[in-house]
Amino acid sequence: MATFYFASAVQDQLPPTAKDMIHKVNRETVRAERELTAALKPYTDNMKVQIQQRVEQLKQELAPYAESLDTEALRATLEQKSEELKQSVKDLQTQLGPYTDDLKLKVDQHLQDFQERVAPVTEKVHRQLIQRANQVQEMAAPYVEDLKVKLESYAQVLQARLTSLYKAYAKST
Repeated sequence: MATFYFASAVQDQLPPTAKDMIHKVNRETVRAERELTAALKPYTDNMKVQIQQRVEQLKQELAPYAESLDTEALRATLEQKSEELKQSVKDLQTQLGPYTDDLKLKVDQHLQDFQERVAPVTEKVHRQLIQRANQVQEMAAPYVEDLKVKLESYAQVLQARLTSLYKAYAKST
């Protein structure tokens, strides 16, 4: 819970360009996720349908063996159908290969475009943060020096008082 409050406080203190960059990153992530989901949906749906069809076919073909409990024939059929199912999955993977390569290229291109768009903003935010840190340092420098001088005089007075107090204590004991 404390992390949330800290993150919220930090975000509130970010300059508008950094907030804008975070917003753009979030928006770009959502867009890329939608595109990826939309691009893969037909293929995954097709794969699900084909696997479900194979499973139903397998159930129908195994039903007579389950009734007669011919375990040897059942095992042989299961092995055969398992091999057929493995081959079907391999065929589907082969069919989807070009699409996944194309999708990977698109995702890589979107990522590169995004990086090219965000890099100048990141650089700008970095420069602004450095500039503001320098401004704060310049603004605080006179006050820090003045405070240092005042604290040194207070430290000397305190040291003198402690020394005299110690000497008085040493004499009394």
